[in-house]
Amino acid sequence: MSNVNMRSNFYALIFILSVIGAILFVFTEFGGYTTPLRYQYSVSLESSFSNPDLVAYAPLFILVTCFFVLNIFLSLKELNIIKTAFPRNSAKLGLYSSLGIFAVSAVGAIAFEVILSESGARDWWLSSGFYAGIIGGILLPLLYYFAMRNPK
Repeated sequence: MSNVNMRSNFYALIFILSVIGAILFVFTEFGGYTTPLRYQYSVSLESSFSNPDLVAYAPLFILVTCFFVLNIFLSLKELNIIKTAFPRNSAKLGLYSSLGIFAVSAVGAIAFEVILSESGARDWWLSSGFYAGIIGGILLPLLYYFAMRNPK
């Protein structure tokens, strides 16, 4: 298989993984918790804007979603589907944004765990939005690395 086909395959996988990650991160919950009075709360993009107690999570959702969307556009640019004014070396930008997805998701999860362990919450959990960020943050940099290893 030629290097051009391998590179295109990597960018197609980046596109698919970024679309799935963005959808899961935006439309599913990042985590949830139960209070001592048995109220159950879901931490998601929607709830971070509607519940004043969860507004601190809104930047996390916005930043990770922007990183996923950036990866979608970068992969479409490399597949020559769209023409953009992104830098020539967009693979490096994609690699850094993918690492950003991982870092922001991990820091958000750590903050989520610390805040809830100190708040007296009865039970808490991380959900599909968190796992989309972590898994995407691990797989996307690997795919960018393999794409950069295959020259045009």
